[in-house]
Amino acid sequence: MERLTKIVATLGPAVADPDRVRELVRSGIDVARLNFSHGDYDLHRSFAKWVREAAETEDRVVAVLQDIQGPKLRVGSFPGGSMHLDNDEVIDLLPGRLESTEPGLVYVDYEYLLEDVEVGERIILADGLIRLIVDEVMGDRLRVTVEQGGELKDGKGVAFPETNLRVPAITDKDRRDLEFGRELEVDYVAASFVRTGADIREIRELAGGAPVIAKIELAAAYENLDDILSEAAGAMVARGDLGVQLPLERIPLVQADILERTNAAGLISITATEMLESMTHSPRPTRAEATDVATAVLTGTDAVMLSAETAAGEFPFESVRTMGRICQEVEKAISTRPHIGIQFIGADTEEQLASAIAGAAVETANNLGIDTIVAFTESGNTARLLSKYRPKARIIAFTAVKQTKTRMALYRGVSAHPFGRRDYTDVMLAAAEKFLEKEGICRRGEAVVMVAGIPPNQQASTNLMKIHVIGERDRGARSQKTARPGPEVGGL
Repeated sequence: MERLTKIVATLGPAVADPDRVRELVRSGIDVARLNFSHGDYDLHRSFAKWVREAAETEDRVVAVLQDIQGPKLRVGSFPGGSMHLDNDEVIDLLPGRLESTEPGLVYVDYEYLLEDVEVGERIILADGLIRLIVDEVMGDRLRVTVEQGGELKDGKGVAFPETNLRVPAITDKDRRDLEFGRELEVDYVAASFVRTGADIREIRELAGGAPVIAKIELAAAYENLDDILSEAAGAMVARGDLGVQLPLERIPLVQADILERTNAAGLISITATEMLESMTHSPRPTRAEATDVATAVLTGTDAVMLSAETAAGEFPFESVRTMGRICQEVEKAISTRPHIGIQFIGADTEEQLASAIAGAAVETANNLGIDTIVAFTESGNTARLLSKYRPKARIIAFTAVKQTKTRMALYRGVSAHPFGRRDYTDVMLAAAEKFLEKEGICRRGEAVVMVAGIPPNQQASTNLMKIHVIGERDRGARSQKTARPGPEVGGL
């Protein structure tokens, strides 16, 4: 059984070599994440080149995802590199990115600190390790009490979960990075610290129309999830920063909710952060981490992501293989259960028609025990819809568009293949049948469900479903098995 859930792996120093990138691809990654919070353009350019070369050499489809940094707020610096804060200690926060000049003084790189933050609001430092509460807004500083102390190091992050900040969704650095991403022709852009659908629209324009995956890591983003999903190509449950913004005990429920709503919208869902964190330094994960990956698959994620495990870890390849085995084991268990699909997808008439065909194709394959669904697609939309209805059958997607083929690497259960355009539907179906038989994907006499938009060679909405028997072209007959009389559903 082939793995259905896709694996996103972050590239970094641990794999900064063409041979190691190739081994990462061979291990089974589907998407290579370029983290623009780290590394320079020369390194990212090399990574993109190595990934594409390795994918071609290994005959695999691997997409490149550019993850932009977004507006990350940080504290200043300290003599000696850190400052210890004790519980119940009273300290002062000043706007700026400077070095503290006295004990109990911390600079915060936010110019509207005194205008936007109010008494009683919480401030979180160092990824949630340190918690403050605002006691007083003074003329040039905030006076705060340390609720939970700890060691605060130079440049650590600052979060204001209860404050409406005047922070742009896109920084000058992001703009430069997105321009560079266009040069690299990245397949996806992951957008950090977005708050609204308007943020997604602006990023998509700067990215030259590349699909944008919204990283849900702010409380405001979660509150505006439906608005964000109306513009994004998908959502990533970025549990690291989200766990700082929201109470930790809520994160499992929030994760399940984000996955459910993203899938219901027919979009790509990714679960990220600390999934196999212990494998950064260990050859095997904890039982809790294995359960975490399994839970994400059980609750409907399209993809799971590795961060430090592959970027800076000691066991990057083992991390990918381990994650793949966990996903496959869960998928095997799911395949024996009664099928429970998502509800009907479709916000507008055109998508509703395509969704009706995709849903019917999946239901037909499930009811008849058909193992293969074939999708012909220009934009990838047909394959995405089929994937979201969660068929038990594998999805073989054919496209003449190179970037569409690569982007489908992120679609759960979809195997993408290049396919030259044909002028006639019958010729197109016959060519696909020949490929399936030649590659050993299907046997002669086996039924497959074929889904397409016709006429061919156009970005037509999905409007045709056909049950096709492999080898029937050689018999000179068009015998078809259907649940009802009539050879095909089409032209809706």
